[in-house]
Amino acid sequence: MFTSPRQYALKLAARLAERGARPVWVPAIEIARLSDAQSMQQLDDELASLDSYTHLAFTSRNGIQAVLERLAAAHGSLQSAIAHLNALPLRCAALGADAEMLAEAGVRDVLTPQEASTQGLVAELQRRGEAEGARVLCPVPLVSGGLTEPPVVPRFLASLQAAGAHAVRVDAYETRPGATAEQCAAERQLLADGHVYAVAFTSTAEAEGLLQIMGGREALQQMLEKWGTILAAHGPYTAAGDPIVTA
Repeated sequence: MFTSPRQYALKLAARLAERGARPVWVPAIEIARLSDAQSMQQLDDELASLDSYTHLAFTSRNGIQAVLERLAAAHGSLQSAIAHLNALPLRCAALGADAEMLAEAGVRDVLTPQEASTQGLVAELQRRGEAEGARVLCPVPLVSGGLTEPPVVPRFLASLQAAGAHAVRVDAYETRPGATAEQCAAERQLLADGHVYAVAFTSTAEAEGLLQIMGGREALQQMLEKWGTILAAHGPYTAAGDPIVTA
């Protein structure tokens, strides 16, 4: 059983199937455009003021997609938006393979840290001497629907500030619960009856969303413990913040 949002589900399901698994998808979270008009206006206002920033730092592909969509809407086309972005005295930064998305869109001079993490990005800015005095716009998710924001983004912003940069947070897209308990009744029964070998998370928000779907922490833990179901987390940050095992 895996709990990824729709944007990542197909790829992960294919990888699991290639290795002989029978993937069961429970969309614990949904990644969507901003639903609040005020938040969308704030994003547009910050993007209209990009010339006041030295860096545009992305923490995910979803942030990149959201920003490119809004820039394309403001400038009439993606091509015009990229031309505008490249003309600014500003450097974009992205993590790991996310940088390829910017490069494929035509963005030049993308900063990519050696360690594909937000803390690695801060360290790279410091190594290059670009952190002190920098003005960094950070498009990040708005976490809603009763989910708790994972510590990654607040820690990133705090690290930028500690490194001497002025970090500005702006909500670029929304992370919210992806399904209700009623919609996932069949998948819950599979878990309750011991037909699920492992539950895989790619973020702590997914773990929290699954708690809502499965009737709360106590109910889910009882199901997992009864059958010895394995919990699998994507990386140490997700494992450390998993609300199922740490609360």
